[in-house]
Amino acid sequence: MTHNPTIVVGIKQVPDDDEVRIDPDTGRLDRSSAPAVLNSPDRNALEAALGVRDDVGGQVIAMTMGPPPAADVLKEAVAMGCDDGVLISDIAFGGSDTWPTSLTLARTAEYLDADIVVCGEETTDSSTGQVPPGIAAHRGWAQLTYVEELEPLPEANQLAARRDVEGGYERVVADLPVVVAVAFGENEPRPAGLHRKIYAENEFEPVTVDANDLDIDEETVGLEASPTNVGGMETIEGVDRERTVVDDVDELAEAIRSTEVFA
Repeated sequence: MTHNPTIVVGIKQVPDDDEVRIDPDTGRLDRSSAPAVLNSPDRNALEAALGVRDDVGGQVIAMTMGPPPAADVLKEAVAMGCDDGVLISDIAFGGSDTWPTSLTLARTAEYLDADIVVCGEETTDSSTGQVPPGIAAHRGWAQLTYVEELEPLPEANQLAARRDVEGGYERVVADLPVVVAVAFGENEPRPAGLHRKIYAENEFEPVTVDANDLDIDEETVGLEASPTNVGGMETIEGVDRERTVVDDVDELAEAIRSTEVFA
């Protein structure tokens, strides 16, 4: 990569997963049932992007897609250290699943002339992990998924990643531009500084873009353009587990031997 790249971080406002409920009639999340918060894996994405900027300079721009209140998560991102934030908001985007969402974010990355797009590996309101690869597919870019660490290689215009694989890890190098999906919990997000918090809350104003700005045909986004359908939903009751309390190791061994598995 060249020095001073433009690094765009995709973040999302989601319902607090400790309180959210499912609408039994539609099978979709009842977003009004819980307070809206910044998607937890996106904090790791923000830290990874800010770390690249620490190494090679450049600017970090947070982008989020949603209604005007979603700008609150952009304030959090700016408080953490992002240089700017973009709100992608248009009634035409309402109801978009992962396909039109990744299309819209890909167009926004193009609009911002991004060199690197960084996302969390998934969102807590859907947990598909499809959006980062979708952005890469729409742009025809390389992708690095399940990333634990990033190492900029500016002289080669590349980004190296340590990524999680079954039984260990691998080191992969990709040419820019590239989309990165950062594994949840793989870094320690930096705290927001007091002065950044004050700036984010009182002075920061996000740039707002819509379908027209991004040259998006409204028929390619939104609920009607989303191929995902909820086929059904049922509540699974937990299985009652038998519990036995023993006083010593010998009694434990006998209890194990007497179970049906070992009988």
